[in-house]
Amino acid sequence: MMESRERGFFGKLLVFILAVMAFIGLVAMALSVVNAYINPQHFIWTTLFGLAFWEILIYNVAILFLLLLLRSRKAWISVLALVIAIPGFSKSYSMGKKAEADSSIRIMSYNMHNFNHIDETINKELFANQVVEMVREQRPDILCCQEFAGFKNGVTRQKCIDIFADEAGFQYIYYNRHNNYAGNVIFSKYPIEKVSEVSDFAKEYTYGVMVSVDAGEKGHFHVANVHLLSYMITDDEINDLMSPQERQQYEKLGKDLLRKLSFAFQRRSEEFEKVLNALQPVEGPVIVCGDFNEPPLSYNYRQMQKAGFADTFTKVGHGIKPTYAGKLPLLRIDYVWANDGVTPLDFKRHRWKASDHYPIILDFNIPNQ
Repeated sequence: MMESRERGFFGKLLVFILAVMAFIGLVAMALSVVNAYINPQHFIWTTLFGLAFWEILIYNVAILFLLLLLRSRKAWISVLALVIAIPGFSKSYSMGKKAEADSSIRIMSYNMHNFNHIDETINKELFANQVVEMVREQRPDILCCQEFAGFKNGVTRQKCIDIFADEAGFQYIYYNRHNNYAGNVIFSKYPIEKVSEVSDFAKEYTYGVMVSVDAGEKGHFHVANVHLLSYMITDDEINDLMSPQERQQYEKLGKDLLRKLSFAFQRRSEEFEKVLNALQPVEGPVIVCGDFNEPPLSYNYRQMQKAGFADTFTKVGHGIKPTYAGKLPLLRIDYVWANDGVTPLDFKRHRWKASDHYPIILDFNIPNQ
């Protein structure tokens, strides 16, 4: 590589600037990876770096390219950053392969955004009809919905749930009738029952619902449908952040966003503890799916792994597969988790852009049943 003494003044200055930028990227990547070990209830600021893993990775790759182009030894800084990124990359990018089985069950999880289509010209009822068509095409045996709202004027949500189930071909329904603010609904083609009172899921908290599923010869298992608190950041706020503003407006917007993020990170961590406690007494094969609003490099993601659940995307998915369809790119915040009583066969993110989330689908079976 070119020695620094062979460079002119501007060449040395450029390498120095890039080296500083590389060091910043190194620190950001380290904070992104270490975020998985820090409880946001105690310290929240690293969560921002965990949320931006892909952006930080791309930044480091770009700096490395420029340093290599200049044949600078300072490239080692960016190389180290990429080495540090390996644990995060393994959670964010999957090279899994589809498994074969004689029989399988298909589950889909989809946040319906209260039937508010990203195209504002499409009303709720038309959106609901489109979802029905999509579900028929994908043919899930179990559908876990978050943010399921009423979609017909003058018709209650409960009645809309019945209409949707009938049109989409589901015989069995379960939802939280007392605290269903999150719109968590489970539709099934197999008989389902409310989970036993041994689990806090039976108390019908807003964070999720759980049922036991009797799939006959294919097996018996539990399914939990979870929706944790969102960041509550609107598209208008994102647009304002990306457009020219006066300094005072930027400061106000920045404070508002940080306040929302801080509240969401801490509250979601509290909700996650309740989910883990509710899962603990449940025995047998368990699938937990839904909108967790957590990236793979998060404390809560790691807690789910420690509790014995596998992120099925990393097992049988392929690629990056972001699940958020809004204006924040590369976010994977929807999951299908499974314990060791479940064998994942195939995972896919259905790239159907209508809500601010994409549907995710897992094919699986229950071995030894």
